[in-house]
Amino acid sequence: MLQTGLRTLLLVGALLFALQAAPAFAAETAGDLELSPEQAAAVSAAERYLNDLKSFTARFVQVATNGGFAEGEVLVQRPGKLRFEYDPPTPILIIANGLSLLYYDKELKQASFIPLWETPLWFLVGEDIRLDDKLRVTEVVEELGTVSITVEDRENADAGKVTLVFSAQPMALKRWRLLDAQGVETQVTLVNPRFGVPIDSDVFDYSDLEVQSGTIGAGSER
Repeated sequence: MLQTGLRTLLLVGALLFALQAAPAFAAETAGDLELSPEQAAAVSAAERYLNDLKSFTARFVQVATNGGFAEGEVLVQRPGKLRFEYDPPTPILIIANGLSLLYYDKELKQASFIPLWETPLWFLVGEDIRLDDKLRVTEVVEELGTVSITVEDRENADAGKVTLVFSAQPMALKRWRLLDAQGVETQVTLVNPRFGVPIDSDVFDYSDLEVQSGTIGAGSER
């Protein structure tokens, strides 16, 4: 379940990257999906919404078809900052501070670091989003007051798909779904989201977290 949480975050980052590049992406992939004018307009609207969305906070509920369940709090501030904190008993904390991504196990006091620009999460919190043509839109569905946009890896379609779901009027991010290569679907739903709110920068500081040899701020980051 813990690895599912990290995998969900990374692939969602990739999806948001695709949507933020939506106008060029929709035009280039028209041959793949044959987007209708209405679908292309929906993707463009999602792109404008995401580019205008500088911050949000929410509770989240994560449910998987293999029985996995978790919940917690997410905070995002563009550019560069993100915090996913799972409620007990899931001991995981994920923080992006603008430079690197921290994956921290509270029980084991173990931390792993990934350069933020080397992860798909860069496209969730990046300041200058550009298309690299590695993803493609596979489905755009408008129904029951929602807009759902699904993407997959252009070079490895078997890796899975991610669907981002918005309310349509007004447009707002509601949830996302990940279908992985093993056929497991994980859905993350935002609960009581607050968009465009100020966030204290201290929540993205992980320098005082304890690790096995001391604290991260004492030089544990590698």
